[in-house]
Formats: sequence, structure tokens, C-alpha cells
Amino acid sequence: MEFRQVLTILFSSIFLSIGVIFGVLRNKIFSQQENSNLVYYFYSFSAILFIFPIISAFIYWTDLYDSSLIAKIIYLSSIISSITFFILCKKYLVIKYIFNIKEIDPVINSFTENSDKQEIKLFGGDLNFFGNGPGEMDLNKQYICLKSLGFNKVLILCSEPQNTTDNIRYGKILNDFKNVEIRYYDPKKADLFIRGRLKTIQGVTKLLIYTKVKKGLYRIIETDTANSNGALYNNIWELAWGLARKLSTTEISSLSRL
Repeated sequence: MEFRQVLTILFSSIFLSIGVIFGVLRNKIFSQQENSNLVYYFYSFSAILFIFPIISAFIYWTDLYDSSLIAKIIYLSSIISSITFFILCKKYLVIKYIFNIKEIDPVINSFTENSDKQEIKLFGGDLNFFGNGPGEMDLNKQYICLKSLGFNKVLILCSEPQNTTDNIRYGKILNDFKNVEIRYYDPKKADLFIRGRLKTIQGVTKLLIYTKVKKGLYRIIETDTANSNGALYNNIWELAWGLARKLSTTEISSLSRL
């Protein structure tokens, strides 16, 4: 293989990498919300694109040293493009599932904002992720976002309040949201230890499910009812909502006065 042939291959690899880069970006937009082992093929290919110019540089070092500036630029560009290819694959083809507390708010708020604003469903414990007292809730990013969007209907499935702090939190929610309905489920009988939201966008029900991995870390998955897991969680919501206890007029009035 002559040096000119090597340059031709490198030059072709540059444009191939650029094409793949745009393909990765397109995949980011249209890909399903699932990780795939296919990404390792992309990693392998990027490694080949990176290793080839390094090895060929050693073999044809004299030719490269004596070559024109354009040839040197082609060598350098082939290495840079292969590294860029790998970075984009790592960033966009591998879906991140684990988030810390600081990262979770933007994910949940982004999911909530991108909806038809007709109805949103929430389920989760004592709702302390909104904050404990009114002061914390007014500064809570999730609470601020949900309140500002003005959904026509907000359905909340949660556990019964266990103390004064819980009562005050629920009362504030009832006062701040005009069209909210809260129902109580019994976590001792049926708690799947999952939290999440369900929304509708263009007639399709989408879900954001998050579970606590360990202190400060949460696993988040976004899906829809076209996915078997999404359909399962949606059915669980419908069943749990139907079995949950509705608040009486007296309970609503009592909480609202807190």
C-alpha cells in the first residue's frame, strides 16, 4: 500500500465519520427510549478509525514527515473526527437512567412541560418531593413548574397524611391547584415503591417512572403505552386509582384551612 492510498483512505474516513456523526444526531431525535448493544459496534468502528491513522503514521513516518501540509491536516482531522464520533456515540446513543437529586428536577420538569396541558397524573408517597412546609414548596422547582403550567386537571395518588406537616402540604396543594383531585392508597397493602407522572401528548399517554436506587440517586425511565412496560404501569395506575380512597368534602375542607 502506497502513502497516497493511505491518504485516500484517511480522507474517506473523515467524511464517513462526519456522515455517522449526523446519523447519531438523527438517532438521538428518533431513537426509542431503550439502550441497545448496537452501540458497541459504533464504539468498535470509532476505535478502528482512531487506530488506523496512528499505526499508518508509524509505518509511513518518513512519507508523512515529508508530505504537504494538506496531508498532515488530513491525518490530524481523521484522528479528531474519530474521537468526536466516539464522544457523540457515548453522549447520545447511551441513554442515562441514573440521576442525582440536582439532576432530577430538570428531567421531570421537561417531561411535564411537553404535554397537552389537559391532564397530568402523579403518584408517589407523601409528596414530600415538593418540600415539607409552604416555604420550601414555594421554592421547589418541581412544584413551581407544575403550578405554572395550569393543567386543566391534576390527579394525585398518594398515601394518607401521617402528621401535621403532611396535612399542611396536602392543604397547600388543594389551595394552589384549582382542578386537583387527591386520592389515598394504602402503602402497606400496595406500594410498588415507584414514583412517576403520566401525561398525554397528541393523544398518546406517556409515562415518567422513577425509583430510588439508593440515597440521593434515582433511576428514571420515560416510556409510553406502546411499550409493554409503559402499558403495564398505566394499567397499574388505573387499578390503583380506582381502588384508592376519595377524600370526603369534610376532609378537603379541613385540609384547605391549614
